[in-house]
Amino acid sequence: MDIVKLRELLEQELSSVELTELDDDFYQEFDSLIKALKLSAESSRERGENVEEKLYLAQLRIAEELIKEIIKLRLHKIVDLAVEGKPAEMTSEERKIFRVLRAFLEREEIPEVESLEVETTETEGTETEEPARSLGNVYIVTENLPVILGSDMREYGPFKAWDMVVLPEEIGRVLVEREVAFRVKFSP
Repeated sequence: MDIVKLRELLEQELSSVELTELDDDFYQEFDSLIKALKLSAESSRERGENVEEKLYLAQLRIAEELIKEIIKLRLHKIVDLAVEGKPAEMTSEERKIFRVLRAFLEREEIPEVESLEVETTETEGTETEEPARSLGNVYIVTENLPVILGSDMREYGPFKAWDMVVLPEEIGRVLVEREVAFRVKFSP
């Protein structure tokens, strides 16, 4: 995966009302691209290659902006599919979001789970279980909100009404108390 592929995917998503077919490991590939760009920038900085570092950081920003737009488009399409009750080709992460939205729309109990799944890995003949990436604290924001500064000094947002977002628990709790968001719980 590279920036060119992300740009092409964004163009496909923009030009179609249907979800573009993605490999099930698309988001993991994107995570790998981000890690590679960060490592390359750090390596360049350590070698004193300022121009090279700036190029990697620029690529990183472009990749992050492209994926934000791709995710935004795909989430809007997934919401439409959930409202219509039409499943489509989606990645496993997107299918989980689709199921949560369907449960919400049908006013069913949304199942609760702490993480996406448990991965089993083999290390020199022994199997160990490692928790997979947790979705963390996922919320659906019900109103447009400005940027929020967390206690970790990171900015979260701005958010549009009905965005699905991952937030620190303390911010999420305040938004729920103010009735501008609700927490979503996932199950495998």
